[in-house]
Amino acid sequence: MSRRKVRKIRRRGPTVFNRNTRRKKILKNIATVVFALMIIPAGFFAAKYILEGVEKTPADTSRPGATGTTTASGPAATTTQKDTGDKNSAGGIRAFYLTLSQLRDSSLDSLLSAASQAGFNAAVFDLKDAKGALNYKSQTDFAKRSRAITDNALTIEQLKALIQKFFDKNITPIPRLYAFRDHTSPHHLPTAKITVESYPSYTWLDDYKEKGGKPWLNPYAPDAHSYIIGLAEELAETGFKSIMLDGVQFPNQTAQADYGDSELRSLSHIEVLRKFVADLGKAVGEGCRVMQTMPGLSAFGDGTEPFGGNPVTLGADTVSPLLMPSGFGNSLKVGETTVANPLKTPYDAVRLAAGQIRLRLELIDQNERPAVMPWLQADDYSAEQIKLQIKAVLEEFGQEASYILYNQKGSYDFGALAK
Repeated sequence: MSRRKVRKIRRRGPTVFNRNTRRKKILKNIATVVFALMIIPAGFFAAKYILEGVEKTPADTSRPGATGTTTASGPAATTTQKDTGDKNSAGGIRAFYLTLSQLRDSSLDSLLSAASQAGFNAAVFDLKDAKGALNYKSQTDFAKRSRAITDNALTIEQLKALIQKFFDKNITPIPRLYAFRDHTSPHHLPTAKITVESYPSYTWLDDYKEKGGKPWLNPYAPDAHSYIIGLAEELAETGFKSIMLDGVQFPNQTAQADYGDSELRSLSHIEVLRKFVADLGKAVGEGCRVMQTMPGLSAFGDGTEPFGGNPVTLGADTVSPLLMPSGFGNSLKVGETTVANPLKTPYDAVRLAAGQIRLRLELIDQNERPAVMPWLQADDYSAEQIKLQIKAVLEEFGQEASYILYNQKGSYDFGALAK
């Protein structure tokens, strides 16, 4: 297979490159002096927000579906690709996001019927959300100890009834689980959390406490792996045929974070995340598809530090980058092509972004290449604007391409969106 050149994709902003070599050297020397002057006080003030001795459940104001660490706003993303006979082809999944309250609402039957009649065949909803809250009554030991199960959590029997209800409407239910991005259970699972250098009993936070800093599960902690993998295995045994992961990453900033000394520490960041995805895939079995959500720009190769590399290579069967225009800022540029105001030009923005992801995926051996199912924006868009995004995806990945529509309230005009 010929390898095509992948062009760097970025949002317009202050340039980070300087062509003047002499100026670079001068700036480098200045930066060295400034760093030397600042390192001691910086270390002092950093401790202010990463040392937390009191174990209290934090509040989280992130909106439902947000990935938090992504440069694109909105829900977790899933990418789709042209169906070329690849064993990992997503096979034309046309999905939409539902809220937890909608799963309990008496109008769910009519909503699913309308979606099915419009050509949709899958729905995504959060069973472990961005705050770490568990929206179902897991029977695993770690879940019980995590104190993350909500008061109105669905029982296993209710989940089984929901699965059947979805299947009766020809809709595949896809539960989403946030993995290491978890702001609740680290307070109650001390062997699974990120701690603080030199203070192993303290809970590390990702920002100043007064600015809303939150704890995280530790990607290097075997117990953190066991907690999430146990949930996925339980859901597969309950009857789910697909499970979507989100938050499979390290925090964006890791100052004074201590990941412990487990046997996993010999692995690099991307290696330990790959191991986690592989082990989870084995646990759920071949009958359950593993999907993974990620920031759109990280799938382009920009902002991959929290993953240790490009997250499309972590080993999920399907990757789901966020391609919502509202997350691309004031402009989107690939090579010499620029889309100004992506929010106002959804077709151009999604087409440009999807094309870049397609080129990235072509660099992966076909036997290891994941299917793609991107998240598209439904919030604040008309049916015509939503259709333009879908059109862009189909043109890049083929007429059987997959996608997920995201509206944070789960509200869609299925009649206007009918295929």
